[in-house]
Amino acid sequence: MSGAATGRPRRELIVRLAQEALAQLGPDPVVVDVGCDHGHVAAALGAIGVERRRQRLPRREDVTLVVADGLTPFRRVDLAVITGMGAETILGVLDAGPRPTVAVLHAPERAWALRQGLAARGYRIDAEALAPEARGYAEVMRVSTGEETATGLGLAFGPKLLDDPLLLEHVAHERARWAIRAEHASSPEREAAEAWLHFFDDVSAQRRSA
Repeated sequence: MSGAATGRPRRELIVRLAQEALAQLGPDPVVVDVGCDHGHVAAALGAIGVERRRQRLPRREDVTLVVADGLTPFRRVDLAVITGMGAETILGVLDAGPRPTVAVLHAPERAWALRQGLAARGYRIDAEALAPEARGYAEVMRVSTGEETATGLGLAFGPKLLDDPLLLEHVAHERARWAIRAEHASSPEREAAEAWLHFFDDVSAQRRSA
């Protein structure tokens, strides 16, 4: 089984973006991995792992296990890792708990909705990259408090992805998905799908001319 099929490139990207953030934080940061599942990221970062079932997590002296609802038990969060959830769920976790200084996020679907929701809440995207998956590409981002200058469809892929070496492959994959939707949709859904297709073409042209 390939690494992409197992999610390893995505996990490695999440850890890299989180480690880069940790290097900029002060001593003894509070790091919370929400929905940590098997605990790969929490173990790599020495983080607090938040999950519904303790038995999934590795037993590590430097990893504190907390069965909790998102970030709500914590008074302070320096770095939050919230991945593998829907855009609305991630935004709900951020809304309910203390505002993290930095957050590393990944939504398997509707990443554009996550970016728009983050911008509306006063977060800006500081870094973003793609990782190959079994079907398509994962979009992983690191955000902090600040004004996001991109708006509208400019948040569809995130301005930080324009230089990603995997962007053209990702755009082609997403365009193929939306082309199928456009073919079978009725108006006004077809109009929305066609707007996405035009956007993908513009992104591809911009990337190739850079």
